[in-house]
Amino acid sequence: MAKDENKRIIGRASIPYVFGLLLLNLSTTLGMGVGGDATIYITSARNLLAGNGLGLINPDGVFRLIPYFPPFYPLTLALFGLSGIDITVIAKFLNVLFFVFTIFAVSSWVAEVSRSALNGFMAGLLIALSPVLIPAYSWAMSEPLCILCGTLGLILLERYLARGKAIHLWGSAILCGLSFLTRYSAAAYLGAGVVMLLFFRRSALKTRLADAVRFGLAAVLPMAVWMVYDVLKTDTLASRSMLQGRNLLTELTRFSDQLKPILLQWVVPDSWIDTPPYPVFFNDLLIFVIIAFILGSLAAACLRFARMKDSAKEIVESRELELLSTRLSNMTILLTGFILAYTLVILIVSLTTYPPITIGARMFTPVHVAFLWLLAILFVRIWQGNRRVLKGIALAVFMGFAGFYGLRSWRIARQNAMDGLGYNSYHWQHSEIVAWLREHIDSGQQLVTNEETALLYLLDRSSWPMQEVYVSEPDKDFYAYENGTPAANDEGRTVFQNGEALLVVFDSFEDQMRDIYGADTEKRIEALFKNLTIIIDGDDGIIYSLK
Repeated sequence: MAKDENKRIIGRASIPYVFGLLLLNLSTTLGMGVGGDATIYITSARNLLAGNGLGLINPDGVFRLIPYFPPFYPLTLALFGLSGIDITVIAKFLNVLFFVFTIFAVSSWVAEVSRSALNGFMAGLLIALSPVLIPAYSWAMSEPLCILCGTLGLILLERYLARGKAIHLWGSAILCGLSFLTRYSAAAYLGAGVVMLLFFRRSALKTRLADAVRFGLAAVLPMAVWMVYDVLKTDTLASRSMLQGRNLLTELTRFSDQLKPILLQWVVPDSWIDTPPYPVFFNDLLIFVIIAFILGSLAAACLRFARMKDSAKEIVESRELELLSTRLSNMTILLTGFILAYTLVILIVSLTTYPPITIGARMFTPVHVAFLWLLAILFVRIWQGNRRVLKGIALAVFMGFAGFYGLRSWRIARQNAMDGLGYNSYHWQHSEIVAWLREHIDSGQQLVTNEETALLYLLDRSSWPMQEVYVSEPDKDFYAYENGTPAANDEGRTVFQNGEALLVVFDSFEDQMRDIYGADTEKRIEALFKNLTIIIDGDDGIIYSLK
């Protein structure tokens, strides 16, 4: 195929990025979504630019390395922050850029391999209109960067398998390594790549081993450097500890219960998960179909691989249709291998670490992209067939699904545009408590709160966390906040009892405590704040001091 014709095909295939761009801009009308984790990323980047290091500064002035997270995303924010533009604005710009590039990468790969603009267009359309990705890319979080690096890494690895150029192998290793340096769970990209090189390449064992070792070492090196630095600074790995004594069956059940709605969100609106307009068992059937599709795609690709000719040279020189099937099979194995590896990584982390991770839709967005990519490959295989009726049905089904996606995404984006997201929402931006603090307290006044990152983002000042909320563990004695001996690591309660801090309690506190105490929540709260003096009882919280 002539280069100019290839460019035209890829150009037409990449048009869906326009839809994604418009939806994302609408969703972030009131600003980028900023919550707890996003505040840590943004503040860490600002502190690095200020020369304080990549991390947070406690109210007592002590610096601590960025907790829980690998460093590549805040480093990227800081790099662009050298321009002098506000980090929150940069986060929005980067997410738009990451989304557009991801759409372009997948759509152009499908178009290039299948030599069809329509096939690439369909792949890009599914990603651009995804009601799972639009809200995820509306927050200043690390998943968009992780997905882009991982996606490009898989594409380069597939090209290496097809063309054998070393630059593709090294490029894939670097990008997968950067994805890993963005999110720990992205180790699944590395795992899928190593398995692919070891077991799904037609070459001598010695060559396969050498490629897998080169790829693995190059990809792991950046994270290895960070881990050494992290351990030297914090004496822990990723600031998490190992859980012990948990009931395995209970934890597996909890993980399964959390995963089911995530899978359902890929195909139906949130409102249909708990109260579907059809028999409830149909949702279980949808989950089964999703899992069966992923595993069936892997099985079919492995069968095609087993039937391939023994020589890599013969594969490259084979007929065009056979080469297409080979490349699609290679990517299918990579994608399904990544999905299985990623899910396994999340499961292991969920079972073994503390603080416990939050398993939600955003966490599984890398898997969602891989799932949509598999759907696009299925469309390509149907479209390459000779049955016009089947092709017409496939086109109608995929366009209908994309339209359903687009309608859901538009509704989500419109709602986000009206309400805002996280600390940039109308509720937080018009908080009476935040406004009072901004007007009445000076920089030397210490604060203790149940919404530490909210004050960090909205007031640009550190505060001490309320210990029960922070550790999410009940207190058997129901102590009062004003007296008693604080725990050794409860700095907030200590400084409050010394009269050096105010206690800022937002309305979210009751829900936070209910997760810990259940039916005893009101009793616990009454005991906690007994005898404290109320400075202001606002519409969204209360500020206390000692008598």
